[in-house]
Amino acid sequence: MIIKEIAFDLGVITDIINNERANIDKYSTLSNLDKLVDFLIIGEDRRYYQHKGFDVIAIIRAIRNRIFYNKKEGASTIEQQLVRVLTNQYCRTLKRKIKEIILATKLKKMLSKKEIALLYLRLAYFGTDKIGLENTLVSFSLELEDELSDEICASIIARLKYPEPKSYMSNKHALISKRTKYLLKLRNENGKYY
Repeated sequence: MIIKEIAFDLGVITDIINNERANIDKYSTLSNLDKLVDFLIIGEDRRYYQHKGFDVIAIIRAIRNRIFYNKKEGASTIEQQLVRVLTNQYCRTLKRKIKEIILATKLKKMLSKKEIALLYLRLAYFGTDKIGLENTLVSFSLELEDELSDEICASIIARLKYPEPKSYMSNKHALISKRTKYLLKLRNENGKYY
């Protein structure tokens, strides 16, 4: 059963990638997005260039923290997050996680690491009325080709963890602001990842 589901999901992913090919190519030519990809890696998957679609170290850490500290934390890579977006499957089950890991490794055969990151940014959920990078940039009065400051990049990537609500909520915006500052600090400490 799981093999059929993986085959079906792989077909869905392949179709979406084929339909998005022109957009992926367009995004790949925009050097102003390199900094945004860097912030994505800093914020979501620091070992992005060291793994093949899933991060064994992050998985072991998450299991350890769950067992010994009863703390939930994510272990998903950017590839796994993209698989979730492409398949629209967000349920928290072991079966979904296994499928996601397998499909994430398949993504690497279809797209380069940079293309995976760019496609994720193009389609990710950043908040209400902010599905995808282009819709999110509008809220900053920016367009896709505009130069992006470190602060804007960090603020956009912060919304992956804390999506912006439809109406202003001070606690949610405080979390976005705190995450933005944290990402800027990490960038200053660690430099570039691309």
